[in-house]
Amino acid sequence: MKQRFPLSRFFMTFCLLFLLAFFGKAPLDVHAANELRVAVLQNYPPFSYLDEQGNLVGFDVEFSAALCGQLHARCRTVALPLSAIISAMSSQSLDMAVAGLGVTEERKRIMLFSNSYYRSHSLYIGRPGIRLDEKGLEGKILAAQHNSMQLIALRRIWKGKAVVVGFESHQSLLEALARDRVDVVLIDGFPGMNFLKSPEGAGFVMLGNPVLPRENPSGSCVTVSKEHPELVERVNQAILTLRVTGEYERIMRKYFSFSIY
Repeated sequence: MKQRFPLSRFFMTFCLLFLLAFFGKAPLDVHAANELRVAVLQNYPPFSYLDEQGNLVGFDVEFSAALCGQLHARCRTVALPLSAIISAMSSQSLDMAVAGLGVTEERKRIMLFSNSYYRSHSLYIGRPGIRLDEKGLEGKILAAQHNSMQLIALRRIWKGKAVVVGFESHQSLLEALARDRVDVVLIDGFPGMNFLKSPEGAGFVMLGNPVLPRENPSGSCVTVSKEHPELVERVNQAILTLRVTGEYERIMRKYFSFSIY
């Protein structure tokens, strides 16, 4: 006569296997010290900026910490300009960047992309009265960050019609606008609205309607070093978990009064 497997033992075994499958993953083995090198954009409110105490805060800062918690990995987070992030991803001196990067063919050659974790339009910002047409921009200087989707769009749309220049950082771009060294900037909508509401943005307006450059159909993604292709799916799972548990919503509401997803 075959010995029956006790129901209670079967139930306990099932529960143990379930817990191991979903919650018992070993910590991410990226480096011997199990530390991820993560970058966010420098001086890019409300995504990343220094508060009055000099602490690095913002949506991307908190979101990256939450991601690292889901990955069971410690993170060493640094704030860098966009060009420096792309260069560091290319040299594999970063493991991950939570910087809202969109997908381009050039970027795909040097880094890997997660699913999008927020979506945004871009804004043209300048002095009141500037028209966004060939005649209105004749002799004007348009600007965006180096290596940004916005700079690619400006060069495509206004080549031969206006002067287009790039700036190394978000801060230097806005300083040039405030000092009238450039006439119009094209920037991500969320930092753009933050600028317009600030004292530095007084006297400037959004020109025309928000635009969604065709260069960025994929949304804003977390990027991962090609050294760790296995990390992409785990990041995607972590993003989904943060959304399902409500943690994404909790972080988002600290910095936005509306949904950015």
